[in-house]
Amino acid sequence: MRVFYSHPMKLYASSAEKREIALIEKRFVGYEVVDPSTLKPRETEYYLELVDSCDCLVFSRHYGNVTEGVKPEVDRALSKGKPVYELREGKFIPVTGPVLKLPMRERIILRAKGALGMGRREALAT
Repeated sequence: MRVFYSHPMKLYASSAEKREIALIEKRFVGYEVVDPSTLKPRETEYYLELVDSCDCLVFSRHYGNVTEGVKPEVDRALSKGKPVYELREGKFIPVTGPVLKLPMRERIILRAKGALGMGRREALAT
């Protein structure tokens, strides 16, 4: 059994990522956790095929927002009828419908404010 851990790249190699993986391993005992942060970067289709190979998907948000990389993975799992859970505040919340990603305008505003881990100069470059 395998669980795909879909999470924002901003969380890669962070203490938050380690906490979430520990929670997933505790909730899904005996499952292999497929963590894209441990893989060589590839095209989106590669990750979607990994989602297909898993039995369920767990995702997390960044500052309450679904990121561009997480949304297609969640959508793919839902379209295949796989169980999907949002990991929020240590709880696994079942998700049965599509999730919305943060619109570009709001992302730019948050980036400019530094909320997405970017400085003003980086925000203006996107």
